[in-house]
Amino acid sequence: MSASEDEAVAGHASMPPVGQQGGDRKQIPNGVSGPFDVNPYVGEGGAYDSVRPAYPDEAVAAVLGPARGGGASVQSSPLRVADIGAGTGKMSELLVGAGARVDAVEPSEAMRAQASSIPGVTWHDGVAEDTGLPDATFDIVVFAQSWHWVDSARAGAEAARILAPGGALAIVWNQMDVSVPWVHRLTRIMRSGDVHRPDRPPTPGGGFAPMRLTQVAWEDVMTPEQVLTLGTTRSSYIRSSGEGRARMQANLRWYLYEYLGYAPGEEVAIPYTTLVWRAEREDA
Repeated sequence: MSASEDEAVAGHASMPPVGQQGGDRKQIPNGVSGPFDVNPYVGEGGAYDSVRPAYPDEAVAAVLGPARGGGASVQSSPLRVADIGAGTGKMSELLVGAGARVDAVEPSEAMRAQASSIPGVTWHDGVAEDTGLPDATFDIVVFAQSWHWVDSARAGAEAARILAPGGALAIVWNQMDVSVPWVHRLTRIMRSGDVHRPDRPPTPGGGFAPMRLTQVAWEDVMTPEQVLTLGTTRSSYIRSSGEGRARMQANLRWYLYEYLGYAPGEEVAIPYTTLVWRAEREDA
C-alpha cells in the first residue's frame, strides 16, 4: 500500500460528519459458486441473505439489456435467464420481478434452501464450469457477485454453450465505494478485498463481443449492528481463526460506535458502486 493510500485510510480529517455520507446517491434499504477446493459459502445462508446488499433497479435493467430495461416486455415470451452462483437468490428474485424466467445454479445446499421459497425460480445444484443446463437455451447468463470465484475460461465456455443465439453474458459486482475515505477504511477493517476496477473488464474467453460497462452509484442503508453482521459474511472472516474473527469484530465495533460515533440502531448510509459488464455471444 502506498503512503497516500495509508493516509486516506487513516486520516481522521478526511472523514465526513456522521449522517452526511450520502450525496446524490439513491438509497436502497438492505435486502457463489466456484471451482476452488474450499468454497467458504458452502455452509452459509441466513446471515448472508439478511445483510448482503441487493441490486439497484438500474443494474437489473442493464443485465436484461436495452430491450427489457425497466422490466417492460417487448417480446411475446419472457426472457430466460440463468443466474450462476446465485447464492440466496438476491439477483434471481429481482430478475423474476422484472418479468424473466430464471434458472438459478448454486452449489451451496444451505443457500439453495434459504432461497427455495422465491417464486418463479428453478434451482439447480451445480457450478459455473459445469451447470448441467441444456445447450442454447438462455437469453442471458448472469454472474452476480460470483465471477471472481470461477475459472473464467471454463465458465465463459459454459456460458457460451447454454446461451441461445444472440444471447448475452452479464457479470455484476456490488462493491462499497472506496473512493470515499471513511468507506475505504471500513473495507480495510472488514478485509473486503473485492474492489473491481471499471477499467479492467472481466475476461470470459472466446465467443463473446467486447464487454460494455454500466456503472450505478447508490447507497445501502443499514444499522451498525447489521454492518457487524455483514463483516461475518466475508470470505476472509469465514476462513479466519476464532482469534482473527474476534479481532475484526472488535475493530469494527470501535470504528462504528467510537470513531464514527454511530448509536445502536442508527442508520448508516453506505455508498456503493455496482458494475454491470455485458457482452453478446458471437455466433458463428
